Amino acid sequence: MKILFVCTGNTCRSPMAEGMFRRMIQEKGLEERVLCQSAGLSAVEGNPAAENAVLACEEIGISIKDHEARRLTGEEIPVWDLFFTMSQTHGYILEQAGVPAQKIYTPIRIEDPYGQDLEAYRRCRDKLQEELEIFFQDYVLQMLPFERDKS
Repeated sequence: MKILFVCTGNTCRSPMAEGMFRRMIQEKGLEERVLCQSAGLSAVEGNPAAENAVLACEEIGISIKDHEARRLTGEEIPVWDLFFTMSQTHGYILEQAGVPAQKIYTPIRIEDPYGQDLEAYRRCRDKLQEELEIFFQDYVLQMLPFERDKS
């Protein structure tokens, strides 16, 4: 299963989600069955993760300091099984680009902490953690048995 975390600039929310989700699947022994990455709809290629995003993740033992932003391209859309978006707008844009609605997961809006203080990034991180747990339980685990049947 291949999951892409999508936000706007790929410097705050989606790299934080990718780092946290990667640890989650490693802790559950699923790193051989679940691949995840992140991208932005308007990302500037190569930008680093926001300093406060790095700090907020380091506080919970996750490193995203080597992250480099990348833009989602139309050519790679068919590669991904699920898209975890940070807002309804991101989901809408993906649908307009041809992604089937059933492949898009949009949690309750994840506020963009871009340019704010560390506390805003902590709130974002904690909200992401809650939403990632729901996503994992309600979507990822539901899809994995079907994937096993295909092999």
